[in-house]
Amino acid sequence: MLKSGDAVVYKCRGVYKIEEIGTLNFSFADKKRKYYTLQSVDDSRDKAYVPMDDVSNIRQPVSKEEALALIGRLDEIEVLGIQNEKYREQEYKNCISGYRPESWVRVLKTLYKRTKSRGSMTSMDKKYQMLLEHALFSEFAFSLGIPKEDIPEFIQRQKDIKQEQSKK
Repeated sequence: MLKSGDAVVYKCRGVYKIEEIGTLNFSFADKKRKYYTLQSVDDSRDKAYVPMDDVSNIRQPVSKEEALALIGRLDEIEVLGIQNEKYREQEYKNCISGYRPESWVRVLKTLYKRTKSRGSMTSMDKKYQMLLEHALFSEFAFSLGIPKEDIPEFIQRQKDIKQEQSKK
């Protein structure tokens, strides 16, 4: 059971804090249902409302240990095997629908590889890259206790350390 003040990851939108729990005073809201009112950790203007009886779109953030373990396994995570370019976006959506960081990494690695081989990025790929980098970096920043903008450099340092250790 989640409570006020708890941190959650909401879909692919990043880390939120549960601000309130209760009914909503909006005309569109079911007055019989209770909702979690979520406040984005990154954007004070971003709120979300999630019914308490349908929490499939929220989960607890990964722990510091889980974040470090995932960063340590980045090179081992496979890219998506897109069979048909017509269904590329659907494959992205299917992969990220569970809102798991490892799936986000799979899509991001696929995007990076595709951009490198093509020499350019499509607008759809850019949209998914921005969405998933925000979600992943926001969660890592929260779990590791470092600023979101420092995450790419932190990941690179961890990869460099791992590479140095493997040479020994």
